[in-house]
Amino acid sequence: MGTTPGGQKPDQDAGAGALGPLLDDLQHAADVAAGTTSPDAVERARDSLKATLDALQLTPEEAKAMAPELARLRELAVKLDETTVEIVAFGMVSRGKSSVLNALLGRDLFEVGATHGTTVRRSTQEWAESGGGGFPEARLILVDTPGIDEVGGEVREAQARDAARRADLILFVVSGDMQRIEIDALIELRRHKKPILLVFNQVDRYPDADRDAIHAMLEDERVKGFVRPEDVVLCAARPDPVLVKVRTPDGATRTEWERPAPLIEPLKVRILDVLEREGKALVALNTLLTAGDLHAEILERKVRIREDAANRLIWNYSLAKGAAVALNPIPVADLAGGLAVDVAMILALSRVYGIPLSRSAAVRLVRDMSLALGATGLIQVATRLVGSGVKASMAGLTVMSGGLAAPLTALGYGAIGLTQAVASSSASYVIGRAAGTYLRQGGQWGPRGVKTVVQELLAQAKADSIVDRLRDELKSQLKR
Repeated sequence: MGTTPGGQKPDQDAGAGALGPLLDDLQHAADVAAGTTSPDAVERARDSLKATLDALQLTPEEAKAMAPELARLRELAVKLDETTVEIVAFGMVSRGKSSVLNALLGRDLFEVGATHGTTVRRSTQEWAESGGGGFPEARLILVDTPGIDEVGGEVREAQARDAARRADLILFVVSGDMQRIEIDALIELRRHKKPILLVFNQVDRYPDADRDAIHAMLEDERVKGFVRPEDVVLCAARPDPVLVKVRTPDGATRTEWERPAPLIEPLKVRILDVLEREGKALVALNTLLTAGDLHAEILERKVRIREDAANRLIWNYSLAKGAAVALNPIPVADLAGGLAVDVAMILALSRVYGIPLSRSAAVRLVRDMSLALGATGLIQVATRLVGSGVKASMAGLTVMSGGLAAPLTALGYGAIGLTQAVASSSASYVIGRAAGTYLRQGGQWGPRGVKTVVQELLAQAKADSIVDRLRDELKSQLKR
């Protein structure tokens, strides 16, 4: 990182410096999950997240525009403080996601129904279950999601994917051999480094031989390389009712339908085993993954917001400079006023980008960029000096002739003034864009240097018809 022309060391781009620690702690959490380092991942993740929030350095306007993202980052901080683990059921409709969660809870709190896609929004329940001997302080949250194949359910699918993005542990529920949509969703989740238990539900509906064959196919063909064999768990969360004989008080017997107790203990044991061994790492890892995504979104939006503000500022200053040059008949005042506008523009840009600049530093920047304009800059200065002299003479002629030469003077004055205005505005526009590049790079020109940056921007301005746009807008302003 260099220093500004005024000698000040520029601030880091808002939050960019936090990415290093964030990535370091992300690697640390991954090492914890792999059992290769000490289990202090939650504390380190908490410190990293706090540093990320502190380093963002957003303006009030930027903070307002990115309120949802900032709120989500703060939610992650609370999640770490409370050691909250989100266990999300995910999969197609009618696979028994809600039933699996109800069986874990031991109560029917999630809605279950025969209607296709009964679950229409993300819903949560706290699971008052010990987090395991090594992770008893955890707050476990079970999350139900809509099916990924809802009819006309693009919004529901997005909701489900958002819930999965928040998840620390995913229960991917199937009820038989997997369809293509399920395999694709599983691959996508693994790509985002989500820990997954594949839950083969409704096993009570299959004969033993068929159940074993499907189980073997899931392990060996469908999820091999994505889910470990020990993470494929069989259950029957809501077994189908069966006919049983019931003896009545008078000694007679009758048959009635009865729903067997859920087969859920293997899944419960596996979840608690994973949490006991890897719970802290899972919380830290997923929090940092999500924080990293949000941090990148915030920085990207911040750049866009600042770029938009900078572009509006450069355009307005360029027009203001052009108008001032067109209307000012005094050569020295013309040049001095143009310099003052450019300096004021750069100082305003430095505030947009959060890079402090002194007035003397801004003056030196204008000087360096004007020199980098080369022949274009020299021609502009000469044109302004000559043109301003002509304007002054015409103004004097109008006074001496008692106003008789006013129409001719106004015509010549306007043509010369507009030419000068466009030249000044164009140069100011290029200077502003170059200054923006300098400030975005932390107060340095980078390996290309000031001359290359300025000349490239000048060529781009010509190619993009910036000169014509400035001329048209200046004409409009000067006619008012």
